[in-house]
Amino acid sequence: MTAKPLGIGILGLGTVGSAVGRAFADRQKRLDAAAGRTVRLLGAAVRDPKKARDAGGVPQTTDPFAILDDPAIGLVIEVIGGHQPAFDLQLAAFERGKHVVTANKEVVAKEWDTLHEAARLAHRELRFEAAVGGAVPVIRGLRELQAVRPQVLKGLLNGTTTYICSQLEQGVSFDDALAEAQQKGYAEADPTNDVDGFDAAYKLSILVSLLEGRHFRPEQVRRTSLRSIGPAEAAAAASRGMRLRYLAVADFGEKATKARVGPEEVPADSLEGRAGGPTNVISLESDMAATLVWSGPGAGGDATASAILADVIAIARGMR
Repeated sequence: MTAKPLGIGILGLGTVGSAVGRAFADRQKRLDAAAGRTVRLLGAAVRDPKKARDAGGVPQTTDPFAILDDPAIGLVIEVIGGHQPAFDLQLAAFERGKHVVTANKEVVAKEWDTLHEAARLAHRELRFEAAVGGAVPVIRGLRELQAVRPQVLKGLLNGTTTYICSQLEQGVSFDDALAEAQQKGYAEADPTNDVDGFDAAYKLSILVSLLEGRHFRPEQVRRTSLRSIGPAEAAAAASRGMRLRYLAVADFGEKATKARVGPEEVPADSLEGRAGGPTNVISLESDMAATLVWSGPGAGGDATASAILADVIAIARGMR
């Protein structure tokens, strides 16, 4: 293998970052072969260096600029989450001539134009497959569909709400279902982003932006919270042969695109109705490709890490 090696650094070493670290430790030869060059994880920036982590033994620092300023690192993986400091650190990576791979749907959705312009000016790549759908390659799929006219995009983009809805069907209260989701690692300690629709709105914003080739802002997505739904509503839906799911929908009209996220009834025998746990389902109706469907695990460290590594491999293969 004669291609120049690619050094990689991670910002954030939580569930997803640790899964990436383990993947580099466990399958280095496979990653090198797929990338067509040596790809080495050289370091990770963390908030708490004393916290025990199963991250493949990657060297750690509390200074993110130790990663950003390292000349041996050509690609930065950002998995801090949240808007700040993640946004500023991504910009700093581009300013230093580094590629960026991120799972951060909030930053990508809110700062679409700024990030893409920073990548263009730096002549580097911005990739965010892991920001939507976990292991499901929906970003990659939509990138290949630029010739079609989208008509309707819909699906389940948030594994936490899918899990809660499936528990409500079993007669579990909303509060108990949420607590179970938190125990299983599907929901954060503060579940606001999930149950109030911010997470799904960020993801829908990204997908619409890809399809339209322009920034569709997350505040353009109408949100309805899941908090008002309980076992009674789930039972009523079941009596009609339906199931409640937290659905994301974008309707691409002739004059304007209307987007919404919230609890809706879907047929019990549909892909959305049969989905449980952290499963994501995304379908696209278009003029040339009829209906296309993507489905798979949309949450979890390993699932999300697989999407991050796919982006790393794509960048490495495209380097000269």
